[in-house]
Amino acid sequence: MTAPDAPAFTTSIVAVARLTSVRLMRGRKLRLAVTATLLVLFAVVASRYLGDGVQPATATREGTEWGFFRLLIFLVPFLFNSGAIAEEVEARTFTLLAARPASRAAIVFGKLLAGAAFSLLVIVPGLLILHVACFATEPSAMFEEFGGTLRVIGAASLLTLFYSAVCAFWGALLPEAAGIVSALYLSVVEFCFAWTPGFFRWVSMNYLAQQVAGFPKRGFLLETIPDLSAPIAVGVLVGMTLLFTALGALVVGFSEYRFSNA
Repeated sequence: MTAPDAPAFTTSIVAVARLTSVRLMRGRKLRLAVTATLLVLFAVVASRYLGDGVQPATATREGTEWGFFRLLIFLVPFLFNSGAIAEEVEARTFTLLAARPASRAAIVFGKLLAGAAFSLLVIVPGLLILHVACFATEPSAMFEEFGGTLRVIGAASLLTLFYSAVCAFWGALLPEAAGIVSALYLSVVEFCFAWTPGFFRWVSMNYLAQQVAGFPKRGFLLETIPDLSAPIAVGVLVGMTLLFTALGALVVGFSEYRFSNA
C-alpha cells in the first residue's frame, strides 16, 4: 500500500494560513489591534474638529505620520506575527504541526500570510477611515486628496509586510524571547535610526516608507541626510521583506526546537 501524496506547497500554505486565521479571529490580539486603531482615529478626528482652525489635510497628514507610521504600524504587525512560531513552540504544538504532511517552509509562509493579512486588514481600513473622517465636511477636497492617501496606504502596506516578516523571523529564531527581541529591533533599528543623521537613517525601513509616502524629513542635521528616490526605497523595502521571510523559513527549517515547559 503506497503512502498518500503530500499536499502541494501552495495548498499547505493556504491550509496553515486558514488555521492561523481562525486562531487570530478567536484570540485577543485582533480586538487589541482594533481597539488601538480606534483610539488613534478618535484622537486624530477629535483634534481635527475640536481644534482651532485645523485643516483636514493637515490633520490627515499628521494623523497618518504620528498615529500610524510611528505607532500602529509598529504595534499591529508585532501583535499578529511575533508569536507566529514562538507560541507553537512554547505551547509544545510545533512538533504536531511539523509532523503533518507540509514542509516547514509552508508553515512559515502560511503563518506569515495570515499575520500579514490581518495586519493589513487593520491598517488599510484605518487609513481610509481617517481620510474620510477628516475630510467629511469638504467632499470635493476629499476626492482631490485621495491620491495622496493612496500613496500613503501603499507605503504603509509595504512597511506592514516588512514588519510582519521581521517579527516572524525573530519569533522563529528566539522563541523564548520573541516579544522582547522583536520589540527591541523595532524600537532601536526602526524607530531610533529613523532620527539619525546621514546615511544611518537609511537603516530604518520606517524612514524609507515615510519617504515613499511623501512625508517631510524630521529630526536633526537634516542637511546631512541624502535624498532617496521613491522607486529605490520601494525596491529596498520589498527586498528586505523577502530577505527576512527567507531567513525565517531557513531558521524554522533547520531548527530543532526544545520546549521550556516540562
